[in-house]
Amino acid sequence: MKWIYFLFFLFYAVFVFPQKTISEQKKAFAKCESSSCKIANATAISEEYLEIDQIEEAQKWLDYSKKMLLKNPDDQQQYYVNSLQSELFYYSGLYQFGLHEAQKAIALAKISKDSLHLSNAYLIEGINWFEMGKLTKAETSFHKAKHYFPVKMDISRKRYQINKEYIYNDLAQLKIKTKQLDSAYFYNKRAYDFAKNFNDKRCIANVERTFGELFLKQNIKDSATFYFKKTVATSLNAAIYDTALLGYGNLMECCSDPSQMAKYYFEKGEELIKKHAVNASFQKLFYEQSLAKFQALNDKNLLLSTQGKLLELEKNINQNGNFYIQNITDQYINSENKLLQSKINELDKQKNIKVLQLLATIFFGFILILIIVIIRRKNRLQKIILDQKNEISKDLHDDIGSELSSILINTNLLKNYDPNDKQKILIDKISNTSSEISQRLNAFIWSLNTDNNNVQNFSEYVKQYAYKFLDGTEIKLLFSDDIEGISTKILNGNTRKNLFFTIKEILNNSIKHADATKIIITISSLDKKALLITIEDNGKGMQKANKFGNGLVNIKKRINNLKGDLKMESNNGLKISIKIPF
Repeated sequence: MKWIYFLFFLFYAVFVFPQKTISEQKKAFAKCESSSCKIANATAISEEYLEIDQIEEAQKWLDYSKKMLLKNPDDQQQYYVNSLQSELFYYSGLYQFGLHEAQKAIALAKISKDSLHLSNAYLIEGINWFEMGKLTKAETSFHKAKHYFPVKMDISRKRYQINKEYIYNDLAQLKIKTKQLDSAYFYNKRAYDFAKNFNDKRCIANVERTFGELFLKQNIKDSATFYFKKTVATSLNAAIYDTALLGYGNLMECCSDPSQMAKYYFEKGEELIKKHAVNASFQKLFYEQSLAKFQALNDKNLLLSTQGKLLELEKNINQNGNFYIQNITDQYINSENKLLQSKINELDKQKNIKVLQLLATIFFGFILILIIVIIRRKNRLQKIILDQKNEISKDLHDDIGSELSSILINTNLLKNYDPNDKQKILIDKISNTSSEISQRLNAFIWSLNTDNNNVQNFSEYVKQYAYKFLDGTEIKLLFSDDIEGISTKILNGNTRKNLFFTIKEILNNSIKHADATKIIITISSLDKKALLITIEDNGKGMQKANKFGNGLVNIKKRINNLKGDLKMESNNGLKISIKIPF
């Protein structure tokens, strides 16, 4: 037996909007001005035709929605179309196609993150897997439908809603198929509780049928008959004639052989088919049940009559299937044509992109060549400047430096000729001035030399100068550096020169004004981001703000020029901190 009634739970679920007749839907469609309105109404008309089992008309209206969606894509409406198409394929027995449409609906529901849509799509996928005999995959899909079913639902925008009882009842039917009757009872009991809570007549009827099947599987025919009768009663009271018809077929199965009751239930089923529109698939199930029973009763007349009706139903179902196959073929050809045109457009686009890429490559190549030329020219200019600096440094050292040394030597020789006091003062002035100029010149030459441009060389130069400067005085010098990690950091000539003259000015002040007996010089780093120099003495500290005189002004200018910070603390001596960023 085919289990087609599984998905029927979903197809005839409670609709959100009030149901309209097909003629009313068509009038609403005719009044539509927007494509969105036309798609929504065409889909609704298709659904109405599906309910009265006019598959061909349902497909025509759904095809219209598909064509409109090609011009005006909308994921929400596309989901409705895919899910309804899956139903149409399912009713025609084209389960592979129905599965494909359900999976497209799943993909769209994931994009929109709509849990109710996702639950519904997984349920449809599971039903198709079930009919294809893939029971493990079907169970996985049912459990996903249960997992994604929302705790709270806002169904105002849904085409239809599913309730949790449908999912549990489908799981129960699957467990019956796999002969796990205890699990089937558990899931069906849950479905019964949910259905009663929502007063869902269709699901109550189907759950009652499932209970009947459970007892029939265990050959407990009295209990099975009880639930099948409840199914028929519930279905007829709610005008659910399809389920009632299947209930009559189940009651025939419960009849003991030989039995007139089987013929009675068969006649009740045929009477139902004549009075009401019942889906062909459900009619087929009923006649298959009847055929099996009449074979057991060996009633040839009813057997032949039932076989004839089954053949007629098969013919109609096959015609619908042929219609679908033709429809699918047409859609495939259209899709192939669109795919071919899309491929041509893609190739044209790639061609244009390649042309643009070529032009962009030429342009950026030109820019790169220009940059290389500029960099090389800049490097040549820097080399020329560097050569000039080295030449100036050499000239200063060789010419002016040697001349200054000569002046110093001569002034020292003059002292040996026993000059008078006035001459001695002049000689001392010349000697001191020459020494100062010589020292300044040496510092300037040192700043020009690029071999001395790192922190390590700077620290050594300051150390040697400080010891030499304080030599012959009573001041004790303590020098330390902590420059690990920054010893190779570059200090350009301007930075080295300004720092050196700043340190020199501070040392000079300590000798002349501080009355200090100890000076501590420390060179270190601040998180490897800045050079920190501290000079501390134990003298009188700063007695007046202008104690340095012009020297303090010069120090501040030099440090500001280097974008550094200068901090002075006068407490049991003077401590000056200089911070210069690298």
